[in-house]
Amino acid sequence: DEHYSDWHPEHLAWRTLRGEPLAKGTVWFADEWVGPLRVSSRFFVEDAEPGRFFAYRVGFPSSLVRAGGSFRLVPGPGGCVLIEEVRLGFAIPVIGRLIDRLLAIVLPIDEFRRHIREEGENLAGLLASPAVR
Repeated sequence: DEHYSDWHPEHLAWRTLRGEPLAKGTVWFADEWVGPLRVSSRFFVEDAEPGRFFAYRVGFPSSLVRAGGSFRLVPGPGGCVLIEEVRLGFAIPVIGRLIDRLLAIVLPIDEFRRHIREEGENLAGLLASPAVR
């Protein structure tokens, strides 16, 4: 919780509301900017492997666009690889494609990509820092 704002300059606040950090069943609140869009919502951990993986879904209002994602750490020689996945959109035949195209017009998708890339770079630096350990 204490390093959330260190992770990215657009991160404003994070509070674990229920559960152990990043364990299945955990609920947290996060508030951040993604370019011009402010994302402020509850997040629900749906699956987790401690120290390796967690998947989440985002609460209302982001749940209206079926927002969710996951973080996975894959060990490798000399370190690990971080895989961050973010999902938005609908898996409904025909209508889902139309809604997804509308979301691509309305949401700042390039800003989400930039933000996620920067989160990965910043997280690598934080994890390598002795102050975080």
